Amino acid sequence: MLDTYNHYQILFGAVNIDSHWATNFNTFIFDSKKFPSIRQMLDEFRTKNIRIVLWMTSFMNIDSPNYAYAEEHGFLFNKTLKWWHGNGRLLNYFNPQAVDWWHNQIKILIDTVGPIHAFKADGSDPYIIKVNDSSVTWKQYRTAYYNDTFQILRQLVGPEASIMSRSIDHDEEFSPRNIVFMGWVGDENATYDGLKTALRYMLESGLKGYVGFGSDIGGFRFDHDSGSLGRTKELFLRWTAIGALSSFMENGGMGEHCPWNFDNETIDIYRSWVNIHYKLVPYLYSEGTKVAIGRNGTLMKPCNDTQVGSSQSYFLGPNIYVVPVTRDPIPGQLQLIWLPKSSTNHWINYFNTSITYQSEIFIQENTSSLYRIPLYIEQNSLIPMYDMKKSSSLHAFRFVLWGKILVNKQIMISLFTRDGQQWSLELNCLKKKLTIQLIEQYNSGKREEWIWKFCQYVNETHNCSQEWIKLDNNTSFKLEFLI
Repeated sequence: MLDTYNHYQILFGAVNIDSHWATNFNTFIFDSKKFPSIRQMLDEFRTKNIRIVLWMTSFMNIDSPNYAYAEEHGFLFNKTLKWWHGNGRLLNYFNPQAVDWWHNQIKILIDTVGPIHAFKADGSDPYIIKVNDSSVTWKQYRTAYYNDTFQILRQLVGPEASIMSRSIDHDEEFSPRNIVFMGWVGDENATYDGLKTALRYMLESGLKGYVGFGSDIGGFRFDHDSGSLGRTKELFLRWTAIGALSSFMENGGMGEHCPWNFDNETIDIYRSWVNIHYKLVPYLYSEGTKVAIGRNGTLMKPCNDTQVGSSQSYFLGPNIYVVPVTRDPIPGQLQLIWLPKSSTNHWINYFNTSITYQSEIFIQENTSSLYRIPLYIEQNSLIPMYDMKKSSSLHAFRFVLWGKILVNKQIMISLFTRDGQQWSLELNCLKKKLTIQLIEQYNSGKREEWIWKFCQYVNETHNCSQEWIKLDNNTSFKLEFLI
């Protein structure tokens, strides 16, 4: 499958090896029959900078080879439960010896196959309610489960390690907010109602202060009314747009999720949305890091203006406004859209920068194409973006000023790079000068080299500085071409 993604030039950055990878669920030992050369396979992923995610829960099945030892030593809660992968017992995270034993198995896994970048910590925690142990609440258990998984992986692998876990699902909080950077909102139906439910949980996650999350593109479950693929092409692509315009774009579940198994148009549209997501990663990473450090926000915030009605419109960071489309396209289809207040009182159409709108008005937008959904950038936003054509390793930035300068003021943003650097970018619109300063280096690792150019997107043209410039501290540049 990975080779097919490469064949169709569809970028991806992580692979989730789902539940059936081990000798039994949560033994943390790869099944050698399914994966005879697992170390070699994972090393190849690492050399290609592909992140590795492994599925897990806190269940130990009664037919698992490590169950008897855990049960004899009192490492498990004393009740066998039926869950979606068999019959088992939950690990007791409040027993230090049980946790040490659990950690040792994870350490052996990493010593054997090399570092992984995340566990997909699936939702075993609600089953604690069925244990009927009055000394442990669901909140206590889920906090212990997700926190421990996050912390042991960071301890063994390093500060880039994370977990993939639920933020909000079934209108309930799952993971602690301060560890969710790859959140998702559970297993939704492969229908437009499923998409609306996913959006509702994502927007609720934002309101609760979770930083980064997404949803299973196309829905997790198989919809038998949608044909042999389990979902329609139209739903899959409408959901792809929302996935791309989330901080965490992820695709997987029951039925068909590979775009090439729909048709060639699906491949092209899916690829175009993936490219948009990748271009926006510096913006998402920088804004997400700011709110994570400050613990005071989210990357996905609902627009609460009463005029939006039930559209589930949302802000992606402070400068991007997204209006989901939750129906199949038909020729000439129009959607009534409310454009909320912006700091410059103007919005720019992402797909056509010659179209600008005043804020706080209704507009009619054509939604008859699967290639796009209504997407707007606040005019005079300065947004860091990747230039993937210049650098396939994602070391080239475009610092993009959106639209014609409206107000001669200073525009300041923070740029956070993947190697732990924080930069300040200050654009003096009156003097047409950009000043760049290094603010802080957050880790002691090797600093990577970055290059950049400045662009202004206006009237369907990209006006850019001619030379690529190394990102250096205390530098200033004149931008005479700005309009």
